[in-house]
Amino acid sequence: MLMVTELFKPFQPTISETGLSNFGLSLQSLSPSNILKGAVHSYLQITAQRPTPYPVMPDGSQSIFISPQGSMVGGARLEAYDIQILGPGEYFGIRFYPGALRYFFNLDVSEITGHLADQKFFPCRHFGSLHSDIYRRTCFRERAEVCNKWLLRRYTPQSSFQFDSSLSFIYKSRGNVKVSQLANSVGWSARHLNRVFLRHTGLSTKEFCQIIRIQHVSRQLYMSPDDSLKTALELGFFDQSHLLNDFKKHFSLSPRIFFNRFRSDFYN
Repeated sequence: MLMVTELFKPFQPTISETGLSNFGLSLQSLSPSNILKGAVHSYLQITAQRPTPYPVMPDGSQSIFISPQGSMVGGARLEAYDIQILGPGEYFGIRFYPGALRYFFNLDVSEITGHLADQKFFPCRHFGSLHSDIYRRTCFRERAEVCNKWLLRRYTPQSSFQFDSSLSFIYKSRGNVKVSQLANSVGWSARHLNRVFLRHTGLSTKEFCQIIRIQHVSRQLYMSPDDSLKTALELGFFDQSHLLNDFKKHFSLSPRIFFNRFRSDFYN
């Protein structure tokens, strides 16, 4: 399970240096304890100076968003969206790796794909009071430790060789793999593999592969916006037009226009 930390690094430009500056945000982040690495990506706290949108890119994962008013879990998405931060303050979060909620909760995360869900979705009584426990502390590290202890109590070591192998295969191929090839490599039917992906990631196998590929596209175009042809060929697209059409499907804008949001004050 620990290999995932090297195979996949979710990309969110909002929490890049320029993204934070443009949206009037500051960031604190901590890694989880060693036992939870590979399941939990990080604990983070965003401090907002003003009301602002908080753009989130699809990355195949789930996150728990925590404010003084309560906690919500965000399902996987196929398209970018904004969380509206309504006022200045400190906002806490837990980022999980794709498919990792299964280590802590018996959930079918396809039920919340494309949505934010409250405590009614969680089979955990403590989830409803988690925000109160966190905001009783004023230090970020203490807040992160509250979450780490909560997750350690719920952590159940488990493995599914086929599912974990499928994730590794997708990460290594940067999402450029056919579902039939993937299913054959782990000894499952494509239909069964799809059911497992829906339950644990909230996305079909094909959708998950597409999200991982668009994550790599986004990272490369954010760093090198003029290299779309090179990026297209490296990531298995037919041509530059194919890549740009796929990008617009997830972000509704061209890469240059979308990423300008994180490089200028145009949207603020």
